[in-house]
Amino acid sequence: MAPTIKHRLEFSVFWSVFQLTRLLPRRALLAVGRGLGTFVWRVVRFRRRIILDNLRHAFGAEHDEAWIQATALDFYRNLGMTLVEFLAAGHRRGADLERHVKFEGREHIEALVAAGRGAVYMSGHLGNFELMLPRAAVAGYRVSGIVKPQSNKLIDRFHNGLRAKEGVGIIATGGSFPRVLEALKRGEFVGLLGDQDAGRKGQFVEFLGRPASVNRGPATLAVKAGVPIIMAFVFRQPDGSHVLRIEAPLEVDPAWDQETAIRRLTEMHTARLAAAVREQPAMYYWVHRRWKTQPLSETGKPGQE
Repeated sequence: MAPTIKHRLEFSVFWSVFQLTRLLPRRALLAVGRGLGTFVWRVVRFRRRIILDNLRHAFGAEHDEAWIQATALDFYRNLGMTLVEFLAAGHRRGADLERHVKFEGREHIEALVAAGRGAVYMSGHLGNFELMLPRAAVAGYRVSGIVKPQSNKLIDRFHNGLRAKEGVGIIATGGSFPRVLEALKRGEFVGLLGDQDAGRKGQFVEFLGRPASVNRGPATLAVKAGVPIIMAFVFRQPDGSHVLRIEAPLEVDPAWDQETAIRRLTEMHTARLAAAVREQPAMYYWVHRRWKTQPLSETGKPGQE
């Protein structure tokens, strides 16, 4: 379907901002992002109630209200920096990724490559998660991302073109399960985010003190393809650079049947994400309603977030 006038206008604005990012060095861009985040926190107040409520549920027993408020402000500032990094991504080169994103835990990927095995390469909405795929691709690994197409096809085409330029394969959502299995069995690393609310079809796992509905898809892929799950987290550093940390693979115990394996892997990768969030609480995407779906109460009615 041809782009609509609305899509063309949106892309024109996007393209103009993209071009403007060429004019500022990285440090100045990050300062703009921090300023934007501060403005949104203090003036726009976008989803402020949801963010504070999520932080209080997750950390209220450990920290006072002053810490909650300060962490929320840091979240907005990090979100602003992540946004300008995304807008400027088309200007970066492989050398920029190597310079600004330190790679830790590479030995875990190397061991799998040596064995001819792929992995479900997984993260959550933590830090600048958009860097996990291109940084691995620049390091020479075969990576693809499961990507949900954007409604604006012009922006979608631009973003996917950038991913392809940096060596990242694209697997569109919707009927992608067979393609993902094939890629995993070929020894590739397939990246995805696993912390969206999965509704009533998800598996309830404790996440930061509350039950959360977790998609069983990543664990199902790993079990059916016979590969592990590797958790990858991007942590922003005080100087604005990043560390991409690869953690030890989550493997299936041969004694588990398929259902047990899927359930246990889902619990394990959720626990890894929770631990990473506790390391840098301000870097998590508190704006989304992660705990929207709750287990049924004893009366059979949906629980409340």
